[in-house]
Amino acid sequence: MEKKFKLNAAMINKNRAFLLLAIVLFCGLFVDNFYTAYNIRAVTGNGSLVIWLGLGFTIVLIAGHMDMTVMYMSTFAALLTLGLHSNQKLPWAICILIGALMGVVNGLIMGLLVTKLKIHAFIASIGMQLVLKGIMYVYCNGSELSIGRDYDLNEKLNNQLLPFLPFSTYFIITTLFVILVIVILRYTRLGRNIHMVGGNAETAWLAGIHSDRVVIAAFIISGLAAGLGGALNGIYSGAANVTMGEKGISPFYMAFTATVIGGTDIYGGKGSVGWTYISLLMIAFLKSLCKSTELQVLVIGAALVLCLIYETVAKYNKDKILGRRPNLHLEHLKEMKGAK
Repeated sequence: MEKKFKLNAAMINKNRAFLLLAIVLFCGLFVDNFYTAYNIRAVTGNGSLVIWLGLGFTIVLIAGHMDMTVMYMSTFAALLTLGLHSNQKLPWAICILIGALMGVVNGLIMGLLVTKLKIHAFIASIGMQLVLKGIMYVYCNGSELSIGRDYDLNEKLNNQLLPFLPFSTYFIITTLFVILVIVILRYTRLGRNIHMVGGNAETAWLAGIHSDRVVIAAFIISGLAAGLGGALNGIYSGAANVTMGEKGISPFYMAFTATVIGGTDIYGGKGSVGWTYISLLMIAFLKSLCKSTELQVLVIGAALVLCLIYETVAKYNKDKILGRRPNLHLEHLKEMKGAK
């Protein structure tokens, strides 16, 4: 019974993204110009911001917490980057660096609130969302900021970097950053510790892991991803405003949905940035298939609800097995070590 449950859960976790891929590929057959190079470049480029958000959100969720400030942080980084270049005439490289550093600061503050002040991540996120939104309104007075007449970097990010791949430079940069984070999570001590702390913080503490430092590091990486992604997205889009992402389906909810579809456990300890990346791409293409905003919200919302129901049922069944096998958590830790 236990082995059967484990097998079924593993198969579902692995195949959910592929099921979404099959749906997208099938539906794309009935949409004109869906498989053209231009459409692929446009969808992947426009969906890159959500990948940055999902990247950070997945890391923090694996660590057993939830960072809901990523959307606001990315918007602030976009506004700051465009404002510094347009108003203060700073070079793009300096502006992007400052935007990324603001993300790091936000992640550090979130990590300290959660670990040192023992504030629940959900409550801390709501507070930081309000702080960030207030700062944005003060910074730009609620108006839209643009790149002005300097379109050089905007064109470079929008154009194809490699002639044989139908992807924008912005998307390729995003993909390279995803690969870097995958390497960190799989092959470094920090990555293993993030999984360990998220799976069982008490066991990690007994093993000599500084849980607080690991959680803070996870939030910092999340903030860095949101800040850097937001800065690049502001240049890629050419403009930014305080209400970015508040109309239609929010990029944050798309990132959350893809994270769960990709198999990341909402209770922490298990997850994959790679599967989140694939799921986000599929959701971006699925969104492009839905012509109306109402249909986009309905489809993404339904996918999120179904995945959350599955995760809840899976945890319930796992808890039932744990009641019959008290040492199951030790077996789970051995499996994690073996997988790494």
